[in-house]
Amino acid sequence: MGRHDLTLGIAIKGRAGLATGLYASTPVLTATGWMPLAALDQGDLLVTCDHGLSSIVALRTEIKVALWAVLFPEGALGNDQPVLLPPGQPVLIRSPHAMPFCGEPQALVPAAALEGWRGIAPHVPDTAEPILQLRLSRPGLVKAGPGLVVAVDGVETPERDLIRLLLTAPDLPILPLAAARHLVATLIAAETGLGLRAADQAAFFRPENRA
Repeated sequence: MGRHDLTLGIAIKGRAGLATGLYASTPVLTATGWMPLAALDQGDLLVTCDHGLSSIVALRTEIKVALWAVLFPEGALGNDQPVLLPPGQPVLIRSPHAMPFCGEPQALVPAAALEGWRGIAPHVPDTAEPILQLRLSRPGLVKAGPGLVVAVDGVETPERDLIRLLLTAPDLPILPLAAARHLVATLIAAETGLGLRAADQAAFFRPENRA
């Protein structure tokens, strides 16, 4: 199983076995500006990308143990500073390559699926920082540091109540880990191809190659 957390998750969400949530120090955009998640409490308002202001209905410490984190270096997804996320935390990526997977030019994928793309890599923090589970009044997309968008669940529902689960599911489904890795492999191949074509064009237009 390698680095994977062995605790079982909810299979219907496609994140079974991977810790989700946000680290306590993660900055999130509130109604009054950026604040670390640990400084917030129930009733505080967050700015979501899809539903405007949404109130926090629950904030608790995750009981799962994340054996590793995923490091998003500065600029990986437009983030202006490095960000750490638990491996199962859904992250929004925008690309036309997502169309075959979810019918839209964007997708929610577990953070671990992005390892190997744009310098995103597994990382074992020096100290164990608490992971917090954030619940809003309804599922939404939240900015976890400028440029990086993550999915947050709505109010908790019984796992066996399928109707309630569907009613509170995010508007954009979360890709299972295998499909997400396939999408990321497509993104890596596409960007590698663009880089090679740009290098070939630059070499062609050098004076010594056109003589």
